Amino acid sequence: MSFAALAFGALLVSSPVDSQEVRLFNGRDLTGWTALGGGKWTVENGVIKGRSTPDQPQGLLLWKDPVKDFTARCKFRITEGDSGFYFRTERVDNEVLVHGFQVEVDTSFETGGIYETGGRGWVHKPDFSLHDQSGYKPGEWTDLQVTAIGTQYIIRVNGTRITVLNDPQGRTEGRLALQLHGAQNMDVEYKDIYVRPIG
Repeated sequence: MSFAALAFGALLVSSPVDSQEVRLFNGRDLTGWTALGGGKWTVENGVIKGRSTPDQPQGLLLWKDPVKDFTARCKFRITEGDSGFYFRTERVDNEVLVHGFQVEVDTSFETGGIYETGGRGWVHKPDFSLHDQSGYKPGEWTDLQVTAIGTQYIIRVNGTRITVLNDPQGRTEGRLALQLHGAQNMDVEYKDIYVRPIG
């Protein structure tokens, strides 16, 4: 059995936090992040706030460094619109800004599913009943954890596994980003953003 398979199996059981974690948001400003496209990103009271209106195109907040195998975690709160936590993305020169995966973050129970922008669209829609266990409620602070090892992914919402997926067609490296979906009212917040490289 490969190292990646062993590591993935271990992460199904537990999700340890250790000293290898890198803090991506310092709580004061957007150092290390680049705003692209529509909408507006600000930092208020230790929180990243993203807002946009229906007349604006998609907007992203793109992290500076690519990652390969990793576990990332953050807290989000969304009160309006359709956001996402992008991972393993590639910058492109059109209105979607990147191609790659996003973990759905919105006011519906699709939250925690995986969508591929510039590719197949929905790769995995979650079983909505899993949110009975996660206790997910739009407008409340929510814990999100994203693990990607090789082409295997685990998405946890409030500690509940919402997506467990092996996707051989998936990208194996790229950048992280936060999303403001275009052409709609958006109000989303993120904080406590960390990534832990694996391997």
